[in-house]
Amino acid sequence: MLIGVSVLALSILIACYEIPKLWKQGCKKEVGIYCTLMLLGNVMATLKGMNKELPNPADWITFLMVPFTKILLHIGLLKL
Repeated sequence: MLIGVSVLALSILIACYEIPKLWKQGCKKEVGIYCTLMLLGNVMATLKGMNKELPNPADWITFLMVPFTKILLHIGLLKL
């Protein structure tokens, strides 16, 4: 719990420094992307700090691509 609060506090401090500069430059889309990536990073760092097992992104890619590959093999657009 302490790790999660520490990561969140540090992220808020960094965001308070970075977001106003981006906003003044008119980079509103970049602020949204920054906040999304910061939130994702906070969640991942907190879970890692709590010794939770994080999923492997390669497993997701495999799960999505295997059916697509089978279809391409079946219709003849891909040959192994």
